[in-house]
Amino acid sequence: MEKRFETIVNDITTAAGQLLQKMDEKTDSANIVRRTSLQAGVHDYIRFFYYKGQVHCFMDGMGNDRPDVKYEGTDFPDAPLTKADIDQMLPLLQEKLKELYRSYDDKPVLDFEFQVEGKFRIDEKFYKLPVLHTTSEAKKNKLLQAIDQYLSKKIKEGQYPTKELETFFLSKHLINTALYPETDVPAVIAIFEKIRTLNKHKKETLQQHQHHITYALRRWAEDKFLPTFFNVHTPSWGLPEFILKAGDERPAPPEHLLDLLIYAGVTIIRFEPNYSRSTGVGFIEKAKELGSTKATQILKTGSGTFNKTDCQYKDADVNCIANDVFATFDISFKNETAAAYGKALDFICNLLEKDFPPSYEIKCKSKTKNLLPVKGLGKSGTQRFFANALQYPALFPQLEKYVQLAIRLEYEWYNDAEAEQCARPGTYAVFGLALADARYFPLLHQYLDKVDDEHQSVQNNFLATFIQQHGINAGTIPIIVDVLRCAQDIKPMKELKALETAEHMEQLKTYVRSLKLESYELDHLAWFIWKGKKKLEL
Repeated sequence: MEKRFETIVNDITTAAGQLLQKMDEKTDSANIVRRTSLQAGVHDYIRFFYYKGQVHCFMDGMGNDRPDVKYEGTDFPDAPLTKADIDQMLPLLQEKLKELYRSYDDKPVLDFEFQVEGKFRIDEKFYKLPVLHTTSEAKKNKLLQAIDQYLSKKIKEGQYPTKELETFFLSKHLINTALYPETDVPAVIAIFEKIRTLNKHKKETLQQHQHHITYALRRWAEDKFLPTFFNVHTPSWGLPEFILKAGDERPAPPEHLLDLLIYAGVTIIRFEPNYSRSTGVGFIEKAKELGSTKATQILKTGSGTFNKTDCQYKDADVNCIANDVFATFDISFKNETAAAYGKALDFICNLLEKDFPPSYEIKCKSKTKNLLPVKGLGKSGTQRFFANALQYPALFPQLEKYVQLAIRLEYEWYNDAEAEQCARPGTYAVFGLALADARYFPLLHQYLDKVDDEHQSVQNNFLATFIQQHGINAGTIPIIVDVLRCAQDIKPMKELKALETAEHMEQLKTYVRSLKLESYELDHLAWFIWKGKKKLEL
């Protein structure tokens, strides 16, 4: 090997060594890894840029141009590097960097797994390549022992909630081939489900555990599994695109890993917000492309998370089918009666109580085609279902129960209403109940308190109908205020002029005072009433 190649390798290794030393000095790694036995080290990645003897080293892969270490090495102006030169000296560079990494076997600043990426400038162009991906056997074996002990004591025999940090690391480790070359998919799934069971009594904590599990599965799918079988295109904005490789370019996918891909998709659908649903469905569709009959069946009938008896109901009045993968309720009515709609509501509520995806649509097949008397709601099947059900006052208690279930989570939507007609679950039922009976004003208050006014505006149109139905009085003023607080882009309504009577103004101010609003919120409220705040001086 040419002497200059050895010099370049030594320069890069020296610069990398200086970076690792700096990382060791800046990181309180001993205290960090002390939090849990499931963390072997802190850092697992560095990158460098080489050009004419200069080596710039970076601690992260975020594309920051400001290096953490600059090293002035030896330039060889009479022998500029070529791609062939780099490929030739790569084995020696890998060997030197491995030696450097192994020298940190007894220090927790570096993790059990370590990657180095390099970039060289050649003829005004950049040659970027993965330089090293290696593991520390000493740290890996210690970590495997810690994982076994944790699984035995805290999971398999566990009876108490676990720590979020432990789930964060464990969920990544269990599907990391650097630790477990052959993933035991049934065992991994059983562990993830046991974690959910152990933490099910603390809702917010459970959501964090679920998020860690889901994130680990998604990273495995998108970064490790799918690129083996699909060409990946990552646009500057949006989700990555996966295009199936030609048959002779891809290996046969292992059935158990297809099952894990399906499980990842179902997990995203079940536990992540609605905007992630397309990713979850996409994973299952990719498994189908790779030949999974299980994926084909899931796309047709649902994930299997729920009992078949929960997802299908049929009698002389109604036929109900639910698919949690596509988050749909298919409801076909044979008889237009209160009993038929009551059975359909029971069917929907039962699944929502069992954590059916909280964003969904209702495909309503019925002879009756009612709509709510509110402009701008569109003509969706979901709205038609609730408008039909609202014709039967005997169903109001069931509809109230539905609303309580539907509004539990934020950032969820009916899937058949978009843009300016976008509406969160519970919208149609609560609008109809509040228009029909003042007894449901408290339920409407609960709903309005959860409205995401940045993404939903149908409440604007509801206000006009509400005032026409109930007028302006002591009972309706709090509702009017709450609607206006989450209103966007509406003009002051002539109906609100009635607020200017002495009696109504005092009622308005009394309610507004009880809310203890910030000044900008008062300005917002007053603008939608009068285009100014002068008349709302408290």
